[in-house]
Amino acid sequence: MLIRLLQRYSLMLIFASSLLIGLQLPSFLQQYESRLDARYLESSEQLLKYQTLADLFFEGSLNKLLDKHKQSDVALFKAEADILEALIERVDFLTAQKYSLNGNLLSRLVFLITQVNQPLFTETQLNYQANIELSKDAMFAGLLLALISTLFLELLLAMIPLLFQKIKTINNQVNNRN
Repeated sequence: MLIRLLQRYSLMLIFASSLLIGLQLPSFLQQYESRLDARYLESSEQLLKYQTLADLFFEGSLNKLLDKHKQSDVALFKAEADILEALIERVDFLTAQKYSLNGNLLSRLVFLITQVNQPLFTETQLNYQANIELSKDAMFAGLLLALISTLFLELLLAMIPLLFQKIKTINNQVNNRN
C-alpha cells in the first residue's frame, strides 16, 4: 500500500516538475536565438568591412583576399589572415546555427539540445529569467516533456517488480540445483 502511494505521488511530482520545466523551454529557446542573432549581426558587420575590400580588389571573393593575406611577405598581413579566417568561419558557423533554428518548435528544441553552442548556451542559462508564458508552444513543450518523463518513470517502476521476480526465479533455480 505504501509503495503504491509513493509511486503515485512520485509520478505526480515528476509530471508537475516536467511540466514546469517544459513551460520554460520556448522562452529559453527564444533567448538563446536572440543571443545567437546578436552574435551573428556583430560578426557579419565585422566581416562586411573585409567584404568591402574584397569587392574593391578581388571581385568580391573573400577567399582571394584571405589567400593574398596568407601569401603576403608582410607579417602584419599574415597575422591578419588568421583573424580574417576565424571571422569567416564564425559567420559560417553562426549562419548554419541560425538556419538550423528555422523550423517548428520540436525541431528547434531538438537542435538546441543536441547541437548547442556551449558558450552561448551557458551565457543564456546564466542570464535566463524564468517566467511562465502560456503560449501554445509552451503548453505543447510542457505537456510533451511531462508525458515523456512520467511514462519513463512509470515504465521504470513497472519493471522493478519484474526484475525482482526474475532474480527470485533465478535464485530458486540455483537453490534447486544444489
